[in-house]
Amino acid sequence: MVAVVYENVRQYQANRELQSIVQNVRQLEMRISSFSDSLGTDITATLDNQTAFPVEMRVSEATANGNLNHPWSSSGNTVHLLVEGATSFGIKFTSVPKKSCITLATKLSSGELQGLTSMEVGGTTVAIANLPINVVQAAGMCTSSNANTVKWVFNLRG
Repeated sequence: MVAVVYENVRQYQANRELQSIVQNVRQLEMRISSFSDSLGTDITATLDNQTAFPVEMRVSEATANGNLNHPWSSSGNTVHLLVEGATSFGIKFTSVPKKSCITLATKLSSGELQGLTSMEVGGTTVAIANLPINVVQAAGMCTSSNANTVKWVFNLRG
């Protein structure tokens, strides 16, 4: 029962952190009309220095260097913010355990994240028209016991 409670807390924390990151990135980038970095560029460290991420995600809360954790990791460097296009960005969680990957893919694909355009789970991209992802689909995409990736892609302007 304790494990279920901890998992629910992690899910809540992940949802809260994702929403915070999306909101902060949009606020920081309001003064521009597009990203100037090329497609695929990891801008995590740059935006961490501008406080785009909640400090509790940092490996060292006092150090803004882009070395970030998601709720299932303590090893660092498991959260990345990527340029996905001139006006879109992706938030990628790596090293996600299978059960958590399935839960993230199903619960955080159902429209509660504003401006979501697509998701990538375990290397499979799912367009917004095909969201939300169900448990069977997610289980087929989350194949590793502890090394899954989940990426959400958002419009810069919401």
